[in-house]
Amino acid sequence: MTQPATRTEGWRAGPDEVPFDTSGSTGAARRWFRLPRQMEREVELIGTQLVGPVDQVITYAPPQHLFGALFGQWLPRMAGVPVHRAWTDPLAPLSVPSGARVLIVCVPMAWNLLHRGRSALERARSVVALHSAAAPPPAAHRLVRWAGPLLRAWELLGSTETGGIAHRPVAPEGSGAAPWQALPDVTLMRDRGAPMGHTQELVVRSPRLARPEGGTRPPARWATGDLVEFTGDRSFRLVGRSSSLIKVNGVKVHLTRVEEQLRARLPHADCVALPLTGDPLAGEGYVIFWSGRRSGVDEADIRAALRDFPGPSRLVDLAAVPRTASGKPDRAALLATLPSCSQSLT
Repeated sequence: MTQPATRTEGWRAGPDEVPFDTSGSTGAARRWFRLPRQMEREVELIGTQLVGPVDQVITYAPPQHLFGALFGQWLPRMAGVPVHRAWTDPLAPLSVPSGARVLIVCVPMAWNLLHRGRSALERARSVVALHSAAAPPPAAHRLVRWAGPLLRAWELLGSTETGGIAHRPVAPEGSGAAPWQALPDVTLMRDRGAPMGHTQELVVRSPRLARPEGGTRPPARWATGDLVEFTGDRSFRLVGRSSSLIKVNGVKVHLTRVEEQLRARLPHADCVALPLTGDPLAGEGYVIFWSGRRSGVDEADIRAALRDFPGPSRLVDLAAVPRTASGKPDRAALLATLPSCSQSLT
């Protein structure tokens, strides 16, 4: 293991800190604070590495979330460029100035809208899309395939607590996902004695860790709850959340990989896998919430797509998968669709 980090020096708690709240979807809801210099540094890092010069920002990400604030408020202010707040009226026609270098700040629902408005994108000189908060939907991969090289799209991995940790390109439809690459100021606290392919929790240290409410400064390091397999000193593949690793009939199942396989094999379906806690007779299991009948998908297709995994305990057919404002699956709403086992889902 690398040496422990020292705590952030020179932290000044006060009115200039920027507050953000975690939703509680992956842990207890809590307020976190960031300094202006942390916000500026993240904009500079990602702006330099991934975005480049821009003339206009179009953002679908609400600013109460860190991702939306960074690239829908701080970046356009620092770059001195106009911003269109598409999250206030996402169904409005897309307006792209002719010859402009455009940055689009995406959450999952934005990609279908961009796909419908792709003729407007053709007026741009270049388009860069940043995506965060949840896995890119199938429309993202289709648009990247259709619009390249005009469009470059990047997926960001991070959280309210850590800020940006890593990035990778959004793969064109039909291509495999690349490993995540750590941002330059992020240290990956990996167990160097572990064999290749060994699953570890992703623990990071960074000068952009946030200060928790009630604390005097940020933590020295942060355990993200993500399980990863390292592919290099500063690259890794995401296996899943520690809470999504289950054993079905003694076989380890990473539910993130279940969802990835469903996206790859059934690109027109929207699927979410959630764990079921141990049953005294059946043991651990998982449930698939899905929508896609209008696209010709049925339950047999889902079971066939998961033939490499122990089968799900239940399949729940929905008209649409409910999602939060940031595009993550709304776990509470999903649980409400299955009252008979709502107490068993975690």
